[in-house]
Amino acid sequence: MNKFKYLSIAALLLINSACTPSPEAKLEPSSSQANAADTTNIEPVSKAVSGKVNRKGWEVRVTDVKYTGQKIQGKYTTYEAAEVWTVVPVTVKNTSGKRQREDDAWFHLFSSKLVDSKGNKYDLKDREIKYDIDLLNKPFSSGESRSVELLFDTPKGIKVDKFIIEDENFKPMAFKL
Repeated sequence: MNKFKYLSIAALLLINSACTPSPEAKLEPSSSQANAADTTNIEPVSKAVSGKVNRKGWEVRVTDVKYTGQKIQGKYTTYEAAEVWTVVPVTVKNTSGKRQREDDAWFHLFSSKLVDSKGNKYDLKDREIKYDIDLLNKPFSSGESRSVELLFDTPKGIKVDKFIIEDENFKPMAFKL
């Protein structure tokens, strides 16, 4: 039943976003503005961490930010951005002494956001899994790490300031980059 947790959340978010009128729908944004998330309600995220967080038997590590071109060739597919890809490699590690599922983790990677030096937010657009996809529905062994590259479609030339994930209560946690 836990494996349907993310599917249910994603479906609810899609339904909610489809039924909620966007205040930007009446605007004709430039291509740079079209990919930026709404910045009118940005809450300051305090206590940004650098590099990694180890909490409740899970370590989340952000190692880098890569600015790439409009196309990325992944292991299974080619990803194409409207503008350019900004890539954030993330490694998740089970630091508990037992096997556990990512479904039960304290974080939500797939609602991640980037914040640039001007305060603009960008939503996660795609991901490139860097481990055997046969492991997707299997628990992490104690000490096991898995990596993923999170892909953000951003304007060319931005400078990323923060990477934001949400905790189990959907409260933001920022990584200073």
